[in-house]
Amino acid sequence: MADSDDTPDNEIMEAAKHARAVKDRRSATGANPPPAAEEKKFPIATVAGIGIGSAALAAALIYSNRGNRRKG
Repeated sequence: MADSDDTPDNEIMEAAKHARAVKDRRSATGANPPPAAEEKKFPIATVAGIGIGSAALAAALIYSNRGNRRKG
C-alpha cells in the first residue's frame, strides 16, 4: 500500500500520525524526558516465567522417577 497524500486517511491513521508528530516534537525539544522508573524496571514477567518453568521441570522429573523406586 502506497502512502499518498491524495487518499483520505481514516481517524485511526490520523490519530497515529498526530501522536507520532507530537512525540517527535517533544523529543526534539527535550520537553518529555523518559522517567527514571522506566529505565530501571525489574523484569518481573521474565523472572516469573523462569520460576514457573523450573517448577514444571522439577515436577516432571519427580513424576518420571516415581516408578524407578525399589519396593521392599
